Amino acid sequence: MLKTLKTTVVSLTITTLVLFSSSVVAGKFDDVTLRVATWGGLWKGNIEENIVPKFEAEGGKVEFITGSPAANFAKIIAARGEAPFDVVEILAAQVKDYHELDVLHELDLQLIPNTKFLASNRYNESVVGSWETQEVICYHKDKFAEEGIPVPTTYRDLVHPKISSRLLFPDINSGGGLPGLAGVAFAEGGDETNIQPGLKLVTEMNVLKFWARGGESMAQFESGDIIAAVVHAGWCLRSKTRAGQNVASVHPRINDELVGVASEGWFGVMKNSKNVEAAQWYINEFISADYQLKMATQTGLVPVNQSVFEEMAKDPIVAEMLVLDPEKVSNQLRIDYSKVIISDWTDQWNRAIAAQ
Repeated sequence: MLKTLKTTVVSLTITTLVLFSSSVVAGKFDDVTLRVATWGGLWKGNIEENIVPKFEAEGGKVEFITGSPAANFAKIIAARGEAPFDVVEILAAQVKDYHELDVLHELDLQLIPNTKFLASNRYNESVVGSWETQEVICYHKDKFAEEGIPVPTTYRDLVHPKISSRLLFPDINSGGGLPGLAGVAFAEGGDETNIQPGLKLVTEMNVLKFWARGGESMAQFESGDIIAAVVHAGWCLRSKTRAGQNVASVHPRINDELVGVASEGWFGVMKNSKNVEAAQWYINEFISADYQLKMATQTGLVPVNQSVFEEMAKDPIVAEMLVLDPEKVSNQLRIDYSKVIISDWTDQWNRAIAAQ
């Protein structure tokens, strides 16, 4: 009987040790495959390098569905709301469409604690901010100085005989198209429902080319085809640090209250997702100080996590190109896309600009 008791105790001890060992090595997201809809290239590469290993350490796996936000929204439409991914990058102009389609899962902000470092208007129970751009006038300092061209402070300053046919402006269908058009519209007295003043100003600029990809500005500054471009500050920064061009950015004055134009990116979790907790973990990692600083350093985008602004400002080039004072950031133009009818904007653009 004693032998049997000893055997039982040994057996229970081994079982306990095995169970304890399993609980220690078990990850929070064992056997979870999180599907993330986002861009490819450098954007995806940064995520793979910095966030994916942390998720894998918790036992999970990340699959990417790469494409533009427009392409990924089209996939939701095609699937009748049953999105083929769990978490998705959303442009500011699309938030209204996602709400109208009613495809977003309500967020538990307690599971996204890094939202405490975001401005209060950059998160709610439907979407959480992921990044921002600052749309600027990027100009070649040497060329402007050599030719006696005044440094621009407003969009209207780009209407100048020595800038004519040497300027890039975003096409309406590009990533910078909507904020670019909104910027000139507001600066000329228009708004989300009246873009005609902005369209008139763009026609007066005599633009060399309407860009489809912001990277075109780097090549054309280098070739000497342009001396100014309306792009986001990240492209201006890269033109300086990677293409070696002596360029600088100007955050255009819009009116007496607003200086500069902000464009916003958001995250949403799909209502049909089976991995909501993992999706919220991913969002929290993306907006962490560590990742936001790395992202901003690589791309020239502006973090939504304001705790990294002070660190970023230590880089003199970054400090020159970007606005990193939270108060000044809050005083940039932000478009209310709930008032925007994009198809109408596009029609007006095509009539006024594409027909030139």
